[in-house]
Amino acid sequence: MKKTLTVTAAAVIMPLLLILTAFIPRDAIRQHSLESAQYLYDGELFGYVREGVEGSCIDRYADAILLNIAYNLDSDHPLRSVMLSAYYFTPDHEENENYLMAVRDDPGINRQYLRYWHGSITLIRPLLTVMNVRTIYIMNAVVLVLLFAGFSYMCARMKEYALIIAYMISFVITRAWFVPLSLEYTWTFMLMLICSIIAVVLYRKKQERYYGAFFAITGMATSFLDFLTTETITLCLPLLVLLWLGRGNSGERAFEKNEESTIKKPENAYTTGQKKSLRMPGWFKRNDVQTAAKCAASWLAGYAGMWSAKWFLCSIVMKENALPYVSEHVAERLSGTMGVDTEHFIIGAIIKNISCLFPLGYGTLSVIAFTVIILYAVYRGYVYRRGTNDICRILLIALIGLVPYARYIILHNHSYIHCFFTYRAQASTVAAAVLIIHYLTHDQGAAS
Repeated sequence: MKKTLTVTAAAVIMPLLLILTAFIPRDAIRQHSLESAQYLYDGELFGYVREGVEGSCIDRYADAILLNIAYNLDSDHPLRSVMLSAYYFTPDHEENENYLMAVRDDPGINRQYLRYWHGSITLIRPLLTVMNVRTIYIMNAVVLVLLFAGFSYMCARMKEYALIIAYMISFVITRAWFVPLSLEYTWTFMLMLICSIIAVVLYRKKQERYYGAFFAITGMATSFLDFLTTETITLCLPLLVLLWLGRGNSGERAFEKNEESTIKKPENAYTTGQKKSLRMPGWFKRNDVQTAAKCAASWLAGYAGMWSAKWFLCSIVMKENALPYVSEHVAERLSGTMGVDTEHFIIGAIIKNISCLFPLGYGTLSVIAFTVIILYAVYRGYVYRRGTNDICRILLIALIGLVPYARYIILHNHSYIHCFFTYRAQASTVAAAVLIIHYLTHDQGAAS
C-alpha cells in the first residue's frame, strides 16, 4: 500500500506542478523570453560544433518549440493550456523565428503539441522569470557536472571505481559534453544521474523492496520530461548500478540456501520428479533475473502509463478523443520508411547511430582509432580473463547494453532521422561493455 501510494502521489504531483507553472503571469517571463527568442534566432536551429561531425549537432529546433509552448501557457485556463501544449506556428518561417514573433508580437496560439507532457516547462518557466535560455544552458552544465561528481564521490567511498570509469568512458564515447548545449538533450541525462545516485542509496540502505516503485517513478518522470531522445538511459544505467553493486551479495546466497533447505525436505516421487524437471542450470541466478525483470517492467509500466495519462486527460479536457492527434505520429515513428524498405531502414538506423559515437566522424583516422578501441577491449577481456561462474549476471549486463538497439529497431524512423541525438542512448551499451570487461579480468566480488 505504501509503495502504491508513493507511485500514485508521483503521478499526481508531476502534472500538478506543471499546471501550477501556468499560473506564472506571462509578463513575469516576457523579458527573458524575448532575450531567449533573440538568442535562438541569432543562432542555428541545427548547428554543428564541428562541421561535418553529426554527433556534434546541437538541436535548437525542439528548444524553440518548448520555449514557445512555455511562453504561451494561459494563466486564465491553466489546465487546458497545459493539456493542449499549444504554441504559435507559421509554415513560412523556422521555429526560432516563430518563437521570436510569438513573444514580440503576441499573435496567439494556432498549433497543438499534445503528444508529449513537456514536463520540463515545470523547471523552465520559473527560471525564465530570472534568466534567459543562454544562462539556463550554463546552469544545466554546472548541475550535470555536480551530479556526476556526487555520484562519483558515493562510488569512491564504496571503492566501486569501475562504476566511475564506466560512466566516464560512456560519456566520452557519446560526446556528453554537448548535452547541456540543448534543453532537449539535458533532461534524460540529468534524471539518469539523479536516479543513479538514488540507486546507490537504495542499495546501501538495503531497500530492495522499493526497487519496483523506484523504477516505476523513474519511467513516469522520463515520460514527463523527455522529448523522445535518450529515454532508455534512465532505465539502463541505474539498473546497471544495482546489478553491479549486488554482485556476490548475501541475498543471492540466502536465496540459494533456502532453495537447498527446501529440496532436503521429504518429498514423494511425483514432487521430486517435478522439481528436477524445473531445475535451472547452475549458472542461472534467479534473484538477479527477477530483480532486472521487475525493474524493467516497472519502468516500462511507468513510462507507458504516464504517456497514456496525457492522452486520457486531454480527452477529458477537450471533451473529445485525443488519440487521433497522436496515433499518426506514433505510426510514423514505428513504421515510417521514407521510401526505403524496412530491413535497410532498420540497418541504416543502427549504423547511423553507431557512426555518431566518438571518435568517429573525423575521417579515416577516427575509424582506425575506433576500431583499435574495440579490438583492445575484446583483447583485454579475452586474454586477461579470470575464471568466473557468474555467467548470469554478465549476460544480464550484456542484455541491458543491447536495449538501445532494440529501441533503434522499434523506432527505426525516429532513430534514423534523429541519430544525431538518439545515439547517446548507447551510453548504457558502453558502460555495460566496460563493466563486463572489468568483471572478466578481476576476481569475482573483489573491490573495483
